[in-house]
Amino acid sequence: MGIRSFAVVFFMVFHAVAAQYQPLGRTAYLTSSFGESRVTRYHAGIDFSTNKEEGWPVIAPSDGIVEYAARGAFGYGRHIKFKAKDEHVWLFAHLSQFNPKIDTLIRKEVLKKEKPSVSLSSLKVRFKKGDTLAYSGSTGIGDPHLHIERRTPDSKIALNPCKDMKCTDTIAPFIIDAMPFEDGFTVKIVDYSREPLENPMSVYSLDIYQNKKLIFGKKYDSLSFANKDMAKIKEDLIEAENDTSAGNWHFIKAKVKAESKVLVVAKDFVNNVSKKELVLQKDSLKRRTKDSVEAVLDTVPPRLGKIYLKPDFAGRLQCRIPVVDSLSGLDFDSVDFRDKESKWVIFDYHFNTKEFVIERRDFDFIEPLKVKLCDKSHNCTEKGVKCAASAL
Repeated sequence: MGIRSFAVVFFMVFHAVAAQYQPLGRTAYLTSSFGESRVTRYHAGIDFSTNKEEGWPVIAPSDGIVEYAARGAFGYGRHIKFKAKDEHVWLFAHLSQFNPKIDTLIRKEVLKKEKPSVSLSSLKVRFKKGDTLAYSGSTGIGDPHLHIERRTPDSKIALNPCKDMKCTDTIAPFIIDAMPFEDGFTVKIVDYSREPLENPMSVYSLDIYQNKKLIFGKKYDSLSFANKDMAKIKEDLIEAENDTSAGNWHFIKAKVKAESKVLVVAKDFVNNVSKKELVLQKDSLKRRTKDSVEAVLDTVPPRLGKIYLKPDFAGRLQCRIPVVDSLSGLDFDSVDFRDKESKWVIFDYHFNTKEFVIERRDFDFIEPLKVKLCDKSHNCTEKGVKCAASAL
């Protein structure tokens, strides 16, 4: 190959790598992978670390429109669906704030319905490639991070997002063990994206050979929301008795004798590959029996903790009101924040810190605030509070 030809090829490869979509506008590590176990379902997207910080800009992958936006306390929290130029749908979740164009529409809907959890569909808010759609956060559940899904144009199938963006993973999967199980056998594997070894993830593909013959092969490329793909996790991944170590036991429906050898080849989402020959142990893996669920009777109403002021990632002052309840959640249809004129006040709820949050733009912190909230057992608290004797 001549120097000129080499230069052309190098430029093309460099351009392709440089053009990889980075949803946060910077390098970010995976903390959860596509197809990862959520016990009763598969993880339909990927999670990126934001170093436990809120407010990282979430960037549009192409020209397109935000067609759906929602604001809620649980699940996805604040999230949007973005229809890209190629018609595929991107979902960005656990956001702290929307782009102002979306935020204005959502706030109007919140005030109209007097509910903290609302959604708007059939939106057509246009954005250009590279525009800031929203800001990362921790609404819904968990510490600050960004959850991303990429779906088919009809949103019925979740696709592996790492095929269309830059996913940083520096560690190949660890192949741990193999054991007989029912009418087949299981192989235990765990993957991490970086050191320290935290946030165990799924692998992208798994191939198993015996005597150089492929006896099992699977790739996590897509998951259907319609044909019960999500529920198949109970058949594919085994919850083993007395096993508390990280990793998944993958069930392989293939007849293999105990003490025979298999070659396991596991690949992660950025093509780090591990190969290991394992000997099936004599003892069969035992499935974990279902834990008994004890009914909990809640007779104590929720309590409000010490109120304090704190700026958010953009320096906007927030009034934060901790709440303590004997159950894990609250019935948000029966939560009210009202001013002295009984006008409804916009509020939010942070699941990870279990705090109500009110922004200064929505309420004068010096004014009294009337709070009424009920838990899921319909125990209620009504209280008058002040965010601060004097706003900072």
